[in-house]
Amino acid sequence: MTKRLCFGCKDLRDIIYVDSVERGYCATCVQSLPIATAVWAMQFLSATIPFKAGDRVQAYTAGEIYDGVGTVQDVSFDLKHGGTPVIPMFRVVIDEPADENAPEQGWYPERCLRRVPADLEVDSR
Repeated sequence: MTKRLCFGCKDLRDIIYVDSVERGYCATCVQSLPIATAVWAMQFLSATIPFKAGDRVQAYTAGEIYDGVGTVQDVSFDLKHGGTPVIPMFRVVIDEPADENAPEQGWYPERCLRRVPADLEVDSR
């Protein structure tokens, strides 16, 4: 980082953020900048994701056909996995398939997953 004049405090500081009109801000001043509505919305959506990597879930194709029990490996908002900025998709690796035709893994929306109750999880110790 190079030292530049901070637009916020007017001191010569290390600049960590430069806005769209080339105003630079130091680490202290960047915290006081207003946050855009889109950023607030994404922070809210990120805080409301129901599953995270490592969660044990029951997976259902189309919310109806039971695929089995597996573990959430990834969370994606990317369109290539079927997600949107509002609806995340969860990659689940099925380790207890319902039958021989069940997929080994797949991308599922929230409505197609159910958390495995703690009393049904097998203790692996």
